[in-house]
Amino acid sequence: MKAAAGLEATLGRVGLRMARSLDLNDVLGEITRGLVRDLEAAMARIWLVRAEEPGVLRLVASAGLSDRLDGSYARIPIGSLKIGQIAATRAPVCSNDVLEDPRFTDKAWLRDNGLVTCAGYPLEFDDEVLGVLATFARRPLTELELEWLGIFAAQASVAIKNARLFAEVTTLTRRLEAENTYLKEELGEAGRTGIVGRSAALARALDALGRVAPTRSTVLLHGETGTGKELFARALHEQSPRRAGPLVKVNCAAIAPSLVESELFGHEKGAFTGAVQRRIGRFELAHGGTLFLDEIGELPVEAQAKLLRVLSEHELERVGGAQPIPVDVRVVAATHRDLADDVKAGRFRADLFFRLNVFPIELPPLRDRREDIPPLAGAFMAALAGRGGAPKTVDDDALACLSAYDWPGNVRELHNVLERASILARSDRIGVADLPELAPRAEAAGDESERGPAPPHAPLRERVSAFERSLVADALQRAEGNQSEAARLLRTSRATLQYKMKLYRL
Repeated sequence: MKAAAGLEATLGRVGLRMARSLDLNDVLGEITRGLVRDLEAAMARIWLVRAEEPGVLRLVASAGLSDRLDGSYARIPIGSLKIGQIAATRAPVCSNDVLEDPRFTDKAWLRDNGLVTCAGYPLEFDDEVLGVLATFARRPLTELELEWLGIFAAQASVAIKNARLFAEVTTLTRRLEAENTYLKEELGEAGRTGIVGRSAALARALDALGRVAPTRSTVLLHGETGTGKELFARALHEQSPRRAGPLVKVNCAAIAPSLVESELFGHEKGAFTGAVQRRIGRFELAHGGTLFLDEIGELPVEAQAKLLRVLSEHELERVGGAQPIPVDVRVVAATHRDLADDVKAGRFRADLFFRLNVFPIELPPLRDRREDIPPLAGAFMAALAGRGGAPKTVDDDALACLSAYDWPGNVRELHNVLERASILARSDRIGVADLPELAPRAEAAGDESERGPAPPHAPLRERVSAFERSLVADALQRAEGNQSEAARLLRTSRATLQYKMKLYRL
């Protein structure tokens, strides 16, 4: 190392450089690089204690002979080896003859690198042990040099503590800002209807939700587009012990593949072009609450591996970061895809699928719960009126028309149709004429019914459609094409008759 006369000034310069930054990684890097660059140390390393693992020292910075943060000494229990003893006793360990000192066991490594001196110091702030700073040199150090290094370690402790406090304040501030954004979104959604219906298919899904909500298990919601997967995720969160925590939603299909990792796990400043400041990821925002991963089947394969690691180890690393961050999050995933088929095709990781598929819930399509259409229509009309629209109702004929449709877009499509109809309706009642043109898949049944009665073994719906078509055709024939008379014979409205004529191509 440099002569003792210049050591104070050199350490002062290193101290000034590390004091210019409040970023913990920058401070740690400046300490280790400064000791190697300005003091000609062969190697300098820092181990820190993490709050979630108080009995262990983690290697967080290294410069000189190696800048790797993994290996045999990346994780040292306090009290173990010379580094752990420094943290346990809060006393420095200095030796100018490491090859003969029994406290240093890796003699081959020391000899191969020509190291003769090690100086290790506890990093302390008040009564808290932050970690350990160690330097290795190829020549003996004087008492004065060791004393100045001890003073420098005390200065480094203050800089590390300040950087940690600043990082905590920054993280909490950005988390509060993001949670405030989510809170505003939640308030904006407060007027939306919840899960409405009384069908047996919906009751089965709700029963499953009620059973799994109080647990910590991961839930996979599967259902067609528009079946209300987000509403189920919200209901699951509100019925769980985490209801006081945040519910953070991520649409995996709406994020560019290059930004998925940053969105989920966050990134450090400078991690990539455009990363001008640290970003808190959705997992950190959901800490203590629930993370809803919608359209999980669209997640890129590269991100699936990192998601699996977070689910398995309950910790993450921001993009560009090296510090593991513990997270306590319950994951609710949703998809309209058959993930088992995606696993067979190699589009989705099998291990991630099994991790997510702990408790699957199948959400029924609207065509399997037609009896829920009237109460859904009523709820949607009330919600639309609550948003400033005039209160309106749906008449029986229009409800019959809506109930006959197969709804490929499910509940979402029903909502959109009713919203459009409420705008078009000139009175306070929505009739068949106010409904937009629907193209039900039942037209296929109409094609079949033109061939005559459905065979006895045909599905019930097909036989009912064929019978209904024959009744409408018979009424039109008896009324000699007069639609008003045919409607009277069938005891229905002319609008309903016209809808049935269109449905069965009469």
